[in-house]
Amino acid sequence: MVVACGRGVLIVGISDQSRSFAQRVLIAAGLIALVALFIYFLGQLIDVLLLAFAGVLIAVAIDGLTRLVMRYLPLSRAWALLSALAGILLLIGGFGALIGPQIAEQLPQLVRQLPEAVREVTQALRQLPGGENLLREAEQPAQFLNEEMLARLGGVFSSVAGAFAGLLIMALFAIYIALNPKTYVEQVLRLLPKQRRTRVAEVAAAQGQTLRLWLLSRLVSMVFVGAATAIGLSVLGVPLALTLGLISGVLTFIPYLGPILAAIPTVLVALLVSPQLAMYAALLYFAVEAVESNLLYPLIAKGVVHLPPAYTLIIQLAGGAVAGLPGIILATPLAVVAVVAVQMLYIQDVLGEDVEVLGES
Repeated sequence: MVVACGRGVLIVGISDQSRSFAQRVLIAAGLIALVALFIYFLGQLIDVLLLAFAGVLIAVAIDGLTRLVMRYLPLSRAWALLSALAGILLLIGGFGALIGPQIAEQLPQLVRQLPEAVREVTQALRQLPGGENLLREAEQPAQFLNEEMLARLGGVFSSVAGAFAGLLIMALFAIYIALNPKTYVEQVLRLLPKQRRTRVAEVAAAQGQTLRLWLLSRLVSMVFVGAATAIGLSVLGVPLALTLGLISGVLTFIPYLGPILAAIPTVLVALLVSPQLAMYAALLYFAVEAVESNLLYPLIAKGVVHLPPAYTLIIQLAGGAVAGLPGIILATPLAVVAVVAVQMLYIQDVLGEDVEVLGES
């Protein structure tokens, strides 16, 4: 813009500056809109993404068994995979035949007894000073758990048919990946610049190894906790000991939070017999978890697949807030994958610092 003044001509670039500022505003607004759109679609696809990650997790476990078979038997990968799957099915079938009838008998009893135990605890709390206020304060969190977190089992997990379809998709997805994982990794690497492919492949290999170690530690812990709890409850005389032990073993897959959730139905069932038995059952849980956390788990994982308890609990609560029960279940393995990526791609590559990567012995 050219402006005439009393002593000459003054050239002012206001229009150029305004145009440049407007362009920057439009670019910023466009980027914000793209980020918001990405977050929106991510929220819509969260169930599908978690389903895919669960499939990857199963594929990692199957891949580990396949490698084990190939190490000791002269088989191709396809036959080794088939042998691993057959072994898994035989193990599940044998386990089901061994304890299935007892579980089928005890599970309906557990479903009937838990509401009765909750009513007794509620009545006992009402008789305590301040008990009514405590129950009122507990109503909102309980309502949130029932309506928000468990409602997130919608989508692929919203019904029995949906759950079956989800499990079937996970199984097929895992088998396809485990059959030839290198192909899928290479296809993802092609999306990256050539100079970064080797490093990202190293990160993916480290993540797979760390997940295998983590899954192994969880599996051994689940078997130990389930068996020790079932035997201990039987010795104490707690009803439905086998079913409660199975629940404890399964929930041990969720570190720290799982054992707490598993102890609740056991203590409630024992409380129907006597408060003293409930106290003994709680002490049994404490002892079993102490042995698992302080002796068994460090021995299996050799201390290298370890996330601090406070971080793990925060991650699990965040996963529950975002995706409900599936988010709680998958939060820790997701965190394991993320930590390995941060350690290798940021701390080592960007900061240039030496760090022992999670999962390295």
